[in-house]
Amino acid sequence: MSARRVGYWMEVLDDRILEYLATDAAATPETIARSRRRPVSTRKIRERLRVLSQAGYVKPLSDDYEVYELTIWGRLYLEGEARADQLVPEPDERRPGHVLG
Repeated sequence: MSARRVGYWMEVLDDRILEYLATDAAATPETIARSRRRPVSTRKIRERLRVLSQAGYVKPLSDDYEVYELTIWGRLYLEGEARADQLVPEPDERRPGHVLG
């Protein structure tokens, strides 16, 4: 396993979210927020999931953005095989112009 190469747009919380999704097939923002030792708001988790989704590391499994799963790019990032400085958040076609990060 290689060292992860984080992107300028990432936050420490992003790695924790990706790690959680690597151990669970799919999860809601609420489930991820409750799993944290240090309290994190569901709103913050939802925001970071949106950014990670725009970068291609996770994907929503529902149109209401309530359930997410890890993508192959997310798994490759966790394994140190994908560089987060090359996969940056881009607007979603369903939400044009809406880029966080």
